Amino acid sequence: MTQEEIIELFRQKANTLEYEAQSSMFQHTILELAQLLAESRGRLSKENFETLLRIGGVLYKEGNSQFQARSDVHKIMQDSKK
Repeated sequence: MTQEEIIELFRQKANTLEYEAQSSMFQHTILELAQLLAESRGRLSKENFETLLRIGGVLYKEGNSQFQARSDVHKIMQDSKK
């Protein structure tokens, strides 16, 4: 398959996902990826493992960033009620 075909599969999958709270979606996805990596580490090449770790790092960083932003907004809203 080509990258374009895989991207199209990503788009199709994204369209079938029900909306969940972003933080729980990121958390669930990161946990699934971590489990897959734990189970397949010995079967993956070092390069593939490192690529998947980088992907996990990006997902983790984005999920954490969104969580922090929501926490900041919540705190601002609480402070503005005082």
